[in-house]
Amino acid sequence: MINDTKSKKELIIMAPMGYTGYGVVSWQIAKHLHKNQIKVHAHPITAQKLLGNQVPRLDTQEDINLLANMMFDIYDSKSPCLKIYHQFELETRIGTGEYFAFPFFELDTFNAIEKFNLNIPDELIVSCEWAKNIILDNGIDKNIHVVPMGVDTDIFDQKLNTVKTDEDPYVFIMIGKWEIRKGYDLLLDLFNSAFNEKDNVELWLLGSSDTNCFSQKEIDEWHSFYLSDNNKLKNKTKIFPRLPTQLDVAKTISMADCGLFISRAEGWNLELLEVMAMNKPVITTNYSAHTEFCHKDNAYLVNIDSTEKAFDGKWFNGQGNWAKIGSNQIEQTIEHMRYVYKNKIRSNKLGVLTSQKYSWQNTANALIECIL
Repeated sequence: MINDTKSKKELIIMAPMGYTGYGVVSWQIAKHLHKNQIKVHAHPITAQKLLGNQVPRLDTQEDINLLANMMFDIYDSKSPCLKIYHQFELETRIGTGEYFAFPFFELDTFNAIEKFNLNIPDELIVSCEWAKNIILDNGIDKNIHVVPMGVDTDIFDQKLNTVKTDEDPYVFIMIGKWEIRKGYDLLLDLFNSAFNEKDNVELWLLGSSDTNCFSQKEIDEWHSFYLSDNNKLKNKTKIFPRLPTQLDVAKTISMADCGLFISRAEGWNLELLEVMAMNKPVITTNYSAHTEFCHKDNAYLVNIDSTEKAFDGKWFNGQGNWAKIGSNQIEQTIEHMRYVYKNKIRSNKLGVLTSQKYSWQNTANALIECIL
């Protein structure tokens, strides 16, 4: 009798699993490769552990059990290895098979260490044409595959959406880490400039409270920035704690009206696509990775005139460039915000159609084609 398990194609995935953006991407890829009858050996890169176990935290016990099977099963060390991680740490891998690296990055310039790391894998995989062009522009001579990320429309399902009336507050929502890169330093002024106390609007912020990335002092400073008396619309501003599951995020999006993503640079932007999948209009910058799925027909774009040195005093110190948000971009954003509010635009059918093209199953299929 043929042993079906041994006859399966195998892949080693070395990546964060669950919790972070990298973790969501890596777990969805692993799970959907498994659905495609690929034998996946998972080697998590993560500090998030279950008490008394080495299995990272995921949304459901079913997923935790599946990941445990992927982690503790015997695997063929000669199988291809896919490492999903940043470009600063690609020199290590699992096994001896062909090595594929899938990095996410936001800036347009790599330093010598990053270039060294990006030249180690046999082949590279990126999420979008923008990222491919950045690698080529930096003189890295590798075979590069473009594999877009996905969205789980079983979770980010427009059927969850709350039915609203014109009397309900119009809610702008932003999701993502507390970073200057993501425009958190701008949203307060944008909101206060676009509206006044008489406008029936709210601003919801789902900033990360991950103490692995931020000190409590940094988190408190962001909260104070938005909830201080200097914010004339403080009573219309709401900050959410880190939500435990993606379904909780989806339920919160379901009660909002418009995504507000005034980002200077992105490596993909999962949350933007998730908001679009839930039939919400989005306002975002026309720059970097999310231009792979955002265009003038499914998003209110803020056009970028130029770039500037990326500096935030924490993650970025002027090595490369990101989008410059100047007076022109501020005016465009405020105009978009007032327009969707005044016209009570609460749906985005073309955004939903776009999200349907970007399923995790399509991501898994594309990876199979280029790796296996």
